[in-house]
Amino acid sequence: MKIYISSDMEGSTGVVSAAQVDCTKPQYLFGRAMQAADVEAAVRAALEAGAEGVVINDSHCTMTNLDIAKFGGEVQLITGTPKLLGMVEGARGCDAAVFLGYHAMAGTEKAVLDHTFDQYTIYSLSVNGRRMGETGVNALLCGALGVPVIMVSGDDALCMEAGSLLGPELVTCSVKEGLGRGAALCLTPESTAELIYSGVKKALARLKKGECRPFALEAPYLLEVTLMNTLQTDAASLVPGAMRTAARTLRFETEEALELRRFLYSVMECASATLSGF
Repeated sequence: MKIYISSDMEGSTGVVSAAQVDCTKPQYLFGRAMQAADVEAAVRAALEAGAEGVVINDSHCTMTNLDIAKFGGEVQLITGTPKLLGMVEGARGCDAAVFLGYHAMAGTEKAVLDHTFDQYTIYSLSVNGRRMGETGVNALLCGALGVPVIMVSGDDALCMEAGSLLGPELVTCSVKEGLGRGAALCLTPESTAELIYSGVKKALARLKKGECRPFALEAPYLLEVTLMNTLQTDAASLVPGAMRTAARTLRFETEEALELRRFLYSVMECASATLSGF
C-alpha cells in the first residue's frame, strides 16, 4: 500500500494570517512548522497502518516548505515548482490520497484564508456546473489517475466543502473553526496531531474494506473560470482552447480531466502577467 499526501499550508494547525504562509515574512516560520507537524502525524499513522511507502507533495506557494530530513526512509518528498499536476503531482500509482492543510474555496464565509489556487486572479470556477475549489479540482485529477481521496484536514468550512463534494466515505479532520478570513478558534498542535493521526487510521481502514472510490465526473469536462478583472480575462483569453462567455469568464472543454490543470495553470500565468501593469 502506497499513500499520497498533498500538503498545503493555509489549513494547517494554528494558521490564520497571510503573513504566516508567506516565505518573505518572519511569521512564515510558524506556518512552516505547523504544516510539518500535521504532515508528520499523517505519515506516522500511514506507516503504522501498514503503508509500505508515503509520497508527500509539498503543495504550498514555492512548494519548498517541507524538509526531507524530517522523514524516514519509507517517505519520498516531491518539492519545488512548477509541476505539471501542481498540488497532485506524483499521485499516479498510489493507492489513496490525503489532503492536509487545505482551505475552502474563494468566497466562503468564515473560512480561513479562503481562495482558489490564486487569490489575485481566480474569482471562482466550476467543472460541469459544480462550483469547486482546490479540493474538488485536485480530487478530480486524482480520480482521473484512479486514486481516491480518503481524508482531508483544514478548517471546519473546508471540511464541510469537501464532505459535500466527495461523499460520506471521506474522513474530514477540522483543526480550527473559522471566525472570519483572518481569525479562527484553534486547537493545539498536540490535539490536532491526535486528530490527524486518528483520521488517517480511520480512512485507511475504510480503504482496506473497499469503501473508498475515486472522485469522478462524466466527460466531457466543462471548466468555467471567472477572473478578477477584464484585463486579466483579455490576457487569459489567448490561451488555446479558451472561449470567452462573459466579460470576466472563460470556458474550456476537454475529454481529458488532466488537461483541466494545464489550462487552468496557463490561465493563471497569463492573468498574473497583467498584475504589475494594472
